[in-house]
Amino acid sequence: MTYISRTMLWQRYLGTRISSTILPVAVRRIHYGGGRLQDPRYVFSKPPTNDPNQSKEGRDGKHFFTPSVNDGTENSTLHNNSRLSESEMSSIANAIAEQKRKRLKRSIITIFSAFVTAVLGYTIGYKVWYLKEQSFIPLYPCSRVRKLSTRDLRRVSVKKIEDISEVRVLERLSQHKMIQEEYGVPLRDSNGKAPHVSDFSVWCEDQDPCVTGLVFEPDSNRQSSHSWYRIPYVFKWRITHRPISISSFIDDVLNWINVSTSDLFEVISPEKVYGSFKYEYPIQGDNHSLHICFLGEMKLDENTTVIYKGKYHVDVKLERIDLLRTENKKLVRYILFKEEDEK
Repeated sequence: MTYISRTMLWQRYLGTRISSTILPVAVRRIHYGGGRLQDPRYVFSKPPTNDPNQSKEGRDGKHFFTPSVNDGTENSTLHNNSRLSESEMSSIANAIAEQKRKRLKRSIITIFSAFVTAVLGYTIGYKVWYLKEQSFIPLYPCSRVRKLSTRDLRRVSVKKIEDISEVRVLERLSQHKMIQEEYGVPLRDSNGKAPHVSDFSVWCEDQDPCVTGLVFEPDSNRQSSHSWYRIPYVFKWRITHRPISISSFIDDVLNWINVSTSDLFEVISPEKVYGSFKYEYPIQGDNHSLHICFLGEMKLDENTTVIYKGKYHVDVKLERIDLLRTENKKLVRYILFKEEDEK
């Protein structure tokens, strides 16, 4: 019989007590269910199944908070119940589109405000206040044809143009064979007197494209023929029309880089600007190509009227003369003179 001391018995007793206390904490027990071992990945959750009607507690962990879609079958009942209606989807889409439109509108307003601020700051703040110079802001293109301004009327005599054009028209009519045969020479109207102009109009035509814009100047007491809108002690402004000279713009760009047009080419073409008046002097004060055009009407009798058109630059230059006459209750036009026919 083996002798066991009290010390060994005491050690065995303590070891048994300690192991019985520690092992339940450190060792995981494996439970058996249905004859199969439980998957250790789903100790704290239930494994997924292929049953579409299973509860949420038995679903796949990847779709715990969202409905799953079965492969090869229609969407689950929960998924169908959670689908948004067409009206709700349309409302969401409209809200997103409205938000985008508001954002785009804010961006456009910001860019436009920055552009206007920069233009006004340079035009008024720098050129008018600092440099004390005149500045011009173009707004929109305008027609090349315009009425004579008050300043133009002081430099051009409309009565003189009317009288000279009347003489030139009578000269042309007296040389025409149709007028000589049907009305005779010297030409007389129904009252037996020399025909006179009954209606006459004058206007300007710029050769260069024109724009309408705002002119700014420092506010001063200097007299001017123009009507100004004023902000006292700040600046004054008015609306005006100005031509855009492409050749002058090119000259300015070349001068900025210390190159002149004479270094590149030299073209002399007075016919382009002054036509047949290349040996005449232009009107003083004009810094761009400007034509003064006129249209006149002269009656020969109750059924016959002469209409003529031309340009004025120191002298009158006729472009066209038409005769309008009523024949068999119809208005017939005869072209008596046309400038292109003589070239």
